[in-house]
Amino acid sequence: MAKASQAQIDNQKKWEDRINRAKKVRENWKQLFRVDMAREFFDGKQNPGFPQNEWITINKIYSHLKAQLPALYNANPYFYVKLRKAYSVNPLQIANWEKRGQIRQSYLNYLKDELDLKSKARLSVQDGFFAYGVAKTYYKADKNKNPDYGNSILGEDGLPVLDEKTGMPIPEPEFIPANERYCISRIHPDDFLWGEDSGTLEENWTWVAQCVRMTLEEAQKDDRFSKAAIARLKESDETEDDERKKRKERKTGDIKSRGESRFGRSNKKEKEKIVYVWEIWDLKEERWSVIAENGEIPLVDEEELPPGVEDHPFSILRFTLRDDSPYPIPPLSQGIDPQKEYCLARSRIMVHRKRFNRKYEVNIAALEDESELSKLESGDDGTIIRTRQLGAVQAIDDAPLDQMNYNELAMLNADMTELFGGSTGESRGIAEAESATQAGILDKRLEMKEGDAMSMVVDFVCSIARKLDQLVQVHITKEEAVKITGGPNGEFWELVQPQAYEEIEGEYAYSVNVGATIPRLPQLERSQWLAFLQFLGGFPHLLTAPHFMKKMAEMFHIEDEVLVEELRQIGLKIMSGQMAPPNAQGSQARQPEMKPASVVGGQAGGPQSLALPGAGNLPG
Repeated sequence: MAKASQAQIDNQKKWEDRINRAKKVRENWKQLFRVDMAREFFDGKQNPGFPQNEWITINKIYSHLKAQLPALYNANPYFYVKLRKAYSVNPLQIANWEKRGQIRQSYLNYLKDELDLKSKARLSVQDGFFAYGVAKTYYKADKNKNPDYGNSILGEDGLPVLDEKTGMPIPEPEFIPANERYCISRIHPDDFLWGEDSGTLEENWTWVAQCVRMTLEEAQKDDRFSKAAIARLKESDETEDDERKKRKERKTGDIKSRGESRFGRSNKKEKEKIVYVWEIWDLKEERWSVIAENGEIPLVDEEELPPGVEDHPFSILRFTLRDDSPYPIPPLSQGIDPQKEYCLARSRIMVHRKRFNRKYEVNIAALEDESELSKLESGDDGTIIRTRQLGAVQAIDDAPLDQMNYNELAMLNADMTELFGGSTGESRGIAEAESATQAGILDKRLEMKEGDAMSMVVDFVCSIARKLDQLVQVHITKEEAVKITGGPNGEFWELVQPQAYEEIEGEYAYSVNVGATIPRLPQLERSQWLAFLQFLGGFPHLLTAPHFMKKMAEMFHIEDEVLVEELRQIGLKIMSGQMAPPNAQGSQARQPEMKPASVVGGQAGGPQSLALPGAGNLPG
């Protein structure tokens, strides 16, 4: 085994120290905002230790999340790729670049369904409520042994291809890529780290890292890793800190590991060795490294960024930023205490109701016979108990539950509505407002909260789209014909060629329509469409303004550009007199009036003429 250099050993130690310090920073943040407790509450684990029959869980956190997720990400948006900046004023060149942008846009909208963007982005949005959401966009390919390795690459004419710089034949590579693919993965927040001295905004981040758990066999097969570094991993021990143990317990419960039998003895078969690998992206040096915990030297030692990656491959969703830390304030962290108190109050009412079992005090000397007591325990309605005097048996009044318990429930509900943000609770608050002004203020506040969260989700998915398009630009090698559905142009086929991804003297922008991720319910779409048509019915001349129509359609969440163009053509026909306007009275422009009596009378100049004074009022 070759001896490791001192520089490699120093780099391994440097990054291990940085990661350990960064993990402590993240652990302090998790304790401050009780991240793990919020996840347990979402799972329904809210009982602080009461007997099971004296506790009831009303999971408001679950209810709130189920109401918020569909509003923030219910459907994949339609991506738009448009030229934002050009360093050329040639109109033909700009038109060519815009056409390329449309092709890139089509392929991007094909890939979003092919890579199952919805499930991964939606889970990342859910992570954002408890901590922060992370999605990784990357390119992956297997490598097969090249049978022509050692020979020269031949051109179409059968002659060796020469290197432009050296003039020598270019040799065939040892391995050739196979099963090339683009990937989008959701990264668990516990597997993602910021550098300990990173700031709030991305420009102030020093480095980011992702932890990957793999077996030693998988690490040995990964051709990115140094074989010398892998060989040294065999002697290191698997490490599991408290955070990983808690996460494993939450994931699997109390399940014995592979190496333990059901009777507690170790199996003879050796356990698979687990390796924790950290992918580190140094944003200051624009390089990346890979180290294994307890390794001797890096698996990847500060190499240049992979092709198509700008800074790092991660898209990160953070709802509420802090002033001095990249770790955000999780929205659900603010509702943990009210949720806990709400369940306590409800459990108190339930326990009191169960304890409501009538008790009696009895004067034994006043009974005719002590056997009459058994009638109190099992007697039916109307049972007669024989006594010698009145008042021998009296019911003991149960202690009443304080009315403040019920008032407390209402206050806790209001607290959770205020802390959680937009929910059905706020909608009820609007309905119960004391005045129209108050209802309007509450409605505006609800819209602003939902709109702010939605804008962050839109930025998050646009970041994924941009990183994915950059990878395609680098790795696309052959033509593809893809079918595009769900866009403004309906269903169509698009030919994607590598030429569309050639470098341009400019820059593309990535966007989606506002509200593109909201639920698409049939009754909701029908209402939006009818409202749109009703608005246009009163102003048919607006149909002829293309930019106005496009903007209005976006406001009503109508994205079908073909349909909007058809409406514009109808407007042109109305304005030219080829079609009657909506709710039109009388005849069309330049068409004879279809009222024979008035027309004939007018032409003859008789009393039926509309042009004569008193027309229609004189006796015939």
